[in-house]
Amino acid sequence: MPELAWIVEDSELQRALASGLEPMAARCERLQTDERSSRLFLEGGATLEARLVVGADGANSFVRRAAGIAAAERDYGQSAVVANFRCEKPHRNTAYQWFRGGLQGGAVLALLPLPGEHVSMVWSLPTREAERLRAAPGAAIAQEVERASKAALGALTLVSEARSIALRRLRAGRLVAPRLALAGDAAHVIHPLAGQGLNLGLQDARVLAEVVNQREPGRDPGDERLLRRYERQRAEPILAMDAVVSGLFALYGVKSSWIGHLRNAGLNLTDRLPVLKNILVRQAMS
Repeated sequence: MPELAWIVEDSELQRALASGLEPMAARCERLQTDERSSRLFLEGGATLEARLVVGADGANSFVRRAAGIAAAERDYGQSAVVANFRCEKPHRNTAYQWFRGGLQGGAVLALLPLPGEHVSMVWSLPTREAERLRAAPGAAIAQEVERASKAALGALTLVSEARSIALRRLRAGRLVAPRLALAGDAAHVIHPLAGQGLNLGLQDARVLAEVVNQREPGRDPGDERLLRRYERQRAEPILAMDAVVSGLFALYGVKSSWIGHLRNAGLNLTDRLPVLKNILVRQAMS
């Protein structure tokens, strides 16, 4: 393939999305659903009415809670520290990732290429360690990242504020209800170690759009039986990705040396099997 993935800064994604929406900055206060439509009551008195509401409003989804859909959650005990750096050596559009097991609690460091010899860092660390790193001076943060990455990109210079994000695992009990569908983080949240959280959400949007657009003539887009087609098509990919990511997190979090050796041997074997590698690459790109 000419490229395996694209790295896009969150601010650019937000700007592009905002440009395609009518400006509205009102908070949702109540969701009401009946046989004909769903209504969102907004602060300030405005009301939105539609035959289908899509809850794509993040892990703390108002829509999910208002619909009474339960979600199973688990704290990973980690936070992700994110920041951008200018790098001394060219990254050549290559993403780098280091997994640290044992006493480092399954820490994962990723350096993702950006234009102009800049990289975006995502470093998943035990929560206390992540807060210590986030609060450190910029030069100290850069030095720690250099050491952890074995200076793969040479000297680093912090060019953005370091932020930390608490990591948790979440899975909604259902993806659909009458006149309602969940997508993205409102439906599922996984550990960022594989960089697949956003991809899962984009796949949700694609499949939901296909189900609605390909419905039978005259079929109500909010019909729960129609929306279950979306739920069935997404159930297996979401479950599979969640299992793989959670399994990797558990494997790198164990403190047993013999399990660590077994894990590394398995990954090295995978690296030497082109057929298996191609299957994993195609799955990640789908």
